[in-house]
Amino acid sequence: MSDPVLAPPDRRVAVDDDAGEEPASPRREWDLALALGVLALILFAFAARMRFVHALPAGDEPHYLIINLALQKYHTIDVMPVYLNRDYWSFYPSILEPHVSPGPNGPLPLHNIGGPILWHLPFLLFGRAGAMGFMAVVSALTVVNIFYFLRELGIARAYAVTVTALFVIGSPLYMYSSMLFIEPIAALAVLYAVRMVCRREFSGARMAVASTGLGVLPWVHGRFIVFSVILGGLLVWRVWREVQRRTAWPYVWSLGPLVVLLAAMEVFNLVVWHSLHFAPNMANYGAAAFQIPVHEGLAGALFERHFGLLPNFPIFALVLPGVLLTVRRSLWQLHGVLFVVVVPYVVAVCSFSAWWAGYSPPARYLAAITPLLAYYVAAALQRLHHWLAIVAAVLASLAAFVLALASDITPALRFHGDPRTNHVMREVGRLVGVRFEPYLPNSFIDGGQPVRFVLMTLLVVAFAAAVWALGRRAPQARIPDPPVRLVGR
Repeated sequence: MSDPVLAPPDRRVAVDDDAGEEPASPRREWDLALALGVLALILFAFAARMRFVHALPAGDEPHYLIINLALQKYHTIDVMPVYLNRDYWSFYPSILEPHVSPGPNGPLPLHNIGGPILWHLPFLLFGRAGAMGFMAVVSALTVVNIFYFLRELGIARAYAVTVTALFVIGSPLYMYSSMLFIEPIAALAVLYAVRMVCRREFSGARMAVASTGLGVLPWVHGRFIVFSVILGGLLVWRVWREVQRRTAWPYVWSLGPLVVLLAAMEVFNLVVWHSLHFAPNMANYGAAAFQIPVHEGLAGALFERHFGLLPNFPIFALVLPGVLLTVRRSLWQLHGVLFVVVVPYVVAVCSFSAWWAGYSPPARYLAAITPLLAYYVAAALQRLHHWLAIVAAVLASLAAFVLALASDITPALRFHGDPRTNHVMREVGRLVGVRFEPYLPNSFIDGGQPVRFVLMTLLVVAFAAAVWALGRRAPQARIPDPPVRLVGR
């Protein structure tokens, strides 16, 4: 058998010689993963309950549910009868402007049908609450997979538990777990597929599950085709590293579900849209990549006060230090896997004219790839191995949680309706007596505040350099070897 893609952590290079961490036990790992998942599900269900009772669906949420209503009542994906007859009044008692795209024979849904189909059974049973419960479960499964992802990459148990817990409250996971945006579905499918590329143990059944998830993604949204193509190729290469030409069945498991689902999508698009474009609804609507310079969208997606990742989820300031502290030859293939998965997608979505994803919560487009960044956050903390670093990470996560919780208590604050002010930041700043919101960059005022974006970039780089300098004083062995092996022996 050929070399594994990912070897287990080398016990000779433990996080700390005095840590005394016992060898991993599958039962103990499962117990920890289950505890994290259950606690996350309780928190996510609590958030969903708050939004179900106190908030109407907003942004794209009601329009996804309207697809469910069209399937339930009219047995079609034609959503116009639902809009015209106001069948949505039960969960949105106000006039909705139709979200439709020009089709060959009339208007068709602007949004893909994949998400509504996945949560259609819970919707039939419990209505909007069932769909929200489905999303909470998906998000809790993502939490479980974050823990296993970190452990399989050699992150020590204590840091894997800590960072997974911090991602529950300090990343987009909490915010989107209680809403009907489709990014949590992509986050789970992408994370699981990357795990299958990087883990040592090879399983045909697991590869089939990963392939199925990647095949579902373009049905959920056309922009996720980037993940399907890139990760599909990585799965095939992973199989090649395992079996080469000895047997064909692992290739069937790893590629078959993806090919079947992509082919079915193309047939669907040809029949319904009279097009083989992978996202005809968005293309007909006029949305496409490379409509604006990438650097403009990237600056906004990272630093803008309304939608930026770092102002709303500051724990991700540890990602760049984590990258710098893991730059060494033995880890280059792991970096390569994460790079080819994350960067093409980020380039595509940040070059959309609507890089902010329209009327939506912060970091919506980036939410699909943020679980992958948990590795770099954990690597930075593990390399530093100091209680002050943990305290700083906890405070950063709590800051994000306070913003998200405030926008659960007052749901309208979560959505961007005023180009001058981030209302949730303003209200939290008023409560704590610190006005921090006016100092963050704003893309939606005249001039776009380029100086503030430059200063924010320099601040992040300076922080990364300082953490890197501190981390270099610690032994490299705190970030375990061996690496992902996709090439070589």
